[in-house]
Amino acid sequence: MRGLSITALAAAIWLGSGFVLFSPVFATEPEAEPAVTWGQRSVVLEADGGRDIIRLLPPPSGGGANSQTPSMPDLPFPPTDTGGAPGQGARLTGRTIEVPIRFEPWPGYETLSYIGVRFDSVTDPTLAFTLGLRRHTGVFITETTPGGPAGLAGLRFGDFITAIDGTPVTETRQLVQEIESRQPGTDGLLTVWRVADDASGYLAELRHLAEGGSTPAMLFLGKLYSNGTGVPRDATEALTWYRTAALAGSTNGMLFYGDALASGAPIKDVVEAERWIRKAADAGNVAAVYRLGRMYRDGEGRPRDPLEALNLFKQAAEANYTPAMVAVGLMLEGGSGIEADHLQAVRWYRRAADAGDADGMAALGTMYSTGRGVERDYVTAATWYDEGAKRGQLLAIHNIAVLYDKGLGVSRNAQTAADYIYRALEMGYPFTYQQMTQNSQSWSRDFRRELQLRLASGGYYGGALDGAFGRSTLDAISRMVETQ
Repeated sequence: MRGLSITALAAAIWLGSGFVLFSPVFATEPEAEPAVTWGQRSVVLEADGGRDIIRLLPPPSGGGANSQTPSMPDLPFPPTDTGGAPGQGARLTGRTIEVPIRFEPWPGYETLSYIGVRFDSVTDPTLAFTLGLRRHTGVFITETTPGGPAGLAGLRFGDFITAIDGTPVTETRQLVQEIESRQPGTDGLLTVWRVADDASGYLAELRHLAEGGSTPAMLFLGKLYSNGTGVPRDATEALTWYRTAALAGSTNGMLFYGDALASGAPIKDVVEAERWIRKAADAGNVAAVYRLGRMYRDGEGRPRDPLEALNLFKQAAEANYTPAMVAVGLMLEGGSGIEADHLQAVRWYRRAADAGDADGMAALGTMYSTGRGVERDYVTAATWYDEGAKRGQLLAIHNIAVLYDKGLGVSRNAQTAADYIYRALEMGYPFTYQQMTQNSQSWSRDFRRELQLRLASGGYYGGALDGAFGRSTLDAISRMVETQ
C-alpha cells in the first residue's frame, strides 16, 4: 500500500490499523437530492450540476450487505481498570535504541517524504504502562513496507517510536507532522522502545504477561488477533482473550467481549452481548454506555428505541466521550426516529470537534458545506475538513477533495484534489471508490487527468493521461483498491 497527499497525512504510508469509529457504506447516486437516512447520506452541491458528491457522516451500521462492524474506539480510562488480577503490576521490559533513518522522497513526487510504516497510537495509560513505556506516549509500529526506509533501518512490528531527532512523539498525528517537516533525502534519528529482538519474542513476552493476569495485555492481544496485526487474524483467539479479561473484572474486557458477541466474531449472541456491555456500563465505563446506546438505536437484539439511545448517548457525551457527542449530533440531524434539530446537531458536532475528535470535525464540515443548522460557509467547511483529514478521517479527506476540485472555499486545484482522492482510495473508502467508478463525470477533467497520473505513478495504470475514465482507468482504480 502506498500513500500520497499534500497534507501531513502523506508523510508516512499508513495512518493506523484499527480504531476507526465508523465504517463507511456505499451510497447509490440519485439524480436529485436524496432524503437523509441512516444507510445512505449524501447531498447535492449547488455547483455540481445535480449529482451528489459530498458525503455526510454515516453512523455505525447495525448490519446490511454493504456495512461492516466498526472497530471499537480507544478507551479513555486511567490505570484503575485492573480487575484485581495478580498480574496487573507486571510490565514488559525492553530497551531504548537509536535508529538512524533516511527520509526518502516519494517515487514520482520528490517533494514529499515518507518512511513506510503502518502504525497506531497508544492512548490507554494502563496499556502504555504494561508495554513498558515510561509515559502515556509512543506510536506502535504494526507493519513496515518491504524495501521502505523504516524496514531498511531495521524497524519492525512491536517497536514503539517515542521521538524523532530528540522531539518526543506522543501520537500518530505528531509523527506524521514530524516526518512531513523533513526534507526528502535527509537523515534523521528515531528513538525506539524495543521489547524483543523479533516479533515472535515480543508476542511471547506479551502472552506471558496476559497469562500472568494482566488484563491490559489480554486486551491488547485480543486486538492484535482481531485485526490480524503481527499475527494471523483469529476471531476465536481474540474472543478468548476478551472473555478472559472480562472474567478477570476488566470493564474494558466486558465491553470488548460483548461487542465481539454482538458482531458475530466468531459467534453471535446478542443477549449475552447486552448482558456484558450493560455490566460494564453499570460499572461506569462510558464507552460501554455509548455502545449500549448503539444497541438501542440500531435495534440489536431488541426493538429500536431512539429516545433511550439518545439518552444513553447524552449520558456518555456529558462524561466527555467524544464518539457519543458525534452520535448525539447524528441523531439530531434527522432520520433517526426523533425530531430533527440541526442547530443542536451543530452544537454537539462542534463540541466533539473542539475536543479533537476527527469525526466531529468531518461532520461539522458537512454542516457548513451544506448549510444545515448554520449559514453555508465553504471556507469554514474546508477548515474543518482539513483538520479532520490531518487526522486520517476518510470522509474529511473525500469531501475536501470535492472543494478543491470545485474551488469552493479554497483555490481550485485539481492536483490537490487528486492527492486527496488517491489517499482515500488507498485507504479503501467505499464512497470514494463508488464516486470514481460510477460518478466520475461529476469531477473535472483536469482532476481526472491528475488522478490518472497518480495511478500511473503507483503502477496501476498504463493508459493515456487524457482525463477520460474509460475501462482501463476504472480497472486501474479497482486493482488499486483490491490490493489494499
